Amino acid sequence: MERLIDIVIFLGERNLAFRGSDETLGSPQNGNFLGLFELLAKRDPVLNKLQNRIIRHKTKQHYLSKSIQNELINLVAKETKNALLTQLKQAKYYSIILDCTPDISHQEQMTVIFRFVQCDDEHGARVKEAFFGYLRVNNSTGEGLLNVFLKRSEELRLDLADCRGQCYDNGANMKGKEAGFQARFLKINPKALYVPCANHSLNLVVVDSVKSSTEALVFFGVLTQLYSLFSSSTQRWTILKKNVPLSLKSQLATRWESRINCISPL
Repeated sequence: MERLIDIVIFLGERNLAFRGSDETLGSPQNGNFLGLFELLAKRDPVLNKLQNRIIRHKTKQHYLSKSIQNELINLVAKETKNALLTQLKQAKYYSIILDCTPDISHQEQMTVIFRFVQCDDEHGARVKEAFFGYLRVNNSTGEGLLNVFLKRSEELRLDLADCRGQCYDNGANMKGKEAGFQARFLKINPKALYVPCANHSLNLVVVDSVKSSTEALVFFGVLTQLYSLFSSSTQRWTILKKNVPLSLKSQLATRWESRINCISPL
């Protein structure tokens, strides 16, 4: 069981898929979990004995099924969360970092991150950020987000009076002076000072500055036309790759630094 848990941790840390198209030992399509099990079984006598028992006697109690994998994933996640929560409560004071984004199913999710100072003999004092999962959000207003977060903090049994900071993006539902998340949370804890995300603020400044320059607008407009010209035809893209070592990139409106990739090929 300890070996199987190690496989779960290995795949989880690297964000790798567990299962393939089937769950048969010996199949090349059985996924990373069973594949690693088979690889370790070649050198590990304990796993080798289990593998032989499964193949020869067709035993069903082998702890390799998808339900057992899911249970192990949840148990490891629970222990990880408890360890981080212990560190957070030992530090006492913390700040919160929240951000919302839609997932692939177009469901709004809010990430919950706590920042605190961890002190130990080995590393001394260091700032640490701990991720505590995604929260489903049906109401993206400041009030709706606050209610979701308060429910989560209650589940974690956190003392809101120990919060000393808030950090969000510049969205009106987060930074609003009257109805924003930060304003509503300040009424609960006046010591939780709000600081807008510096990277997001800088990105907004750069975007708005460039929008005021006609030359910049024309320049990046040409880059967009070049990308559209070559990406819409496989023949033109092949000619481009033969003559230019770098491929053209599309521009991201929310990530200004991505545009350096658009300029490099030119």
